Amino acid sequence: MPTHSIAAAAFFQAGEFTGRDIHLLMIFTGIVAGSLLVAALGLVFTSIFAAKLLHSVNCVVKEAKEHTAPLLQKTNQLVQELSPKIQHLTENAEQISYTVRAKVDELAVTVSQLNETVQEVNGRTRHQVRHVDDIVSDALNAAEHVSQTVQEGIRGPLKQVVGIVAGVKAGLEKLVERSPFFRG
Repeated sequence: MPTHSIAAAAFFQAGEFTGRDIHLLMIFTGIVAGSLLVAALGLVFTSIFAAKLLHSVNCVVKEAKEHTAPLLQKTNQLVQELSPKIQHLTENAEQISYTVRAKVDELAVTVSQLNETVQEVNGRTRHQVRHVDDIVSDALNAAEHVSQTVQEGIRGPLKQVVGIVAGVKAGLEKLVERSPFFRG
C-alpha cells in the first residue's frame, strides 16, 4: 500500500489514490488559498475604509464642538446674568404687592394704578423667563441634533460594511457547497 499524506487521507478516505485525485486536491488547496487571499485583501480594504471613516467622524465631532461650545458658553453667561435680574424683579413684584395691599383701604385709585404696574412687571418677568427658556431649549436641541447627525453618519457606513461582509461570507459558503469536495 503506498504511503499518503494525512491531508489526502482526510479528504478522500479511500484506499488508493489516483493522480487525478491528487490533482483535484491541489486545485482545491489553490482555491482555498485564493479565497484566503481575497478575504485578507477585503479585510485590508475594510480597515482602510474604517480608518478614513473614523478620521472624518473625528473631524465632524471637532467641528461640532467648536460650533456648540461658544453657544453653550453664551447661553450659560446669559442665564447667569439674567438670574439675579429675574430674582430682583420677582422681589420687587412681591414688595409692590405688599404695599398695594396696605394701601387698598386708603386710596382705591392708587391701588388700581399700582396693581397695573405689578401686572406689567410680572408680564415682563414671564417674558424674560420664556426668552431664556427658549434660548436654553434651542441650545439643547442643537446639541441633540449634532449628536444624532454624528450617530447617523457612523451607523450608515457601518451597515454597508456589515452587508458586504455578509455577502462575501454567503458567496464563500455557496462556493464551498458547490465544490466537488464538499460532503454535507
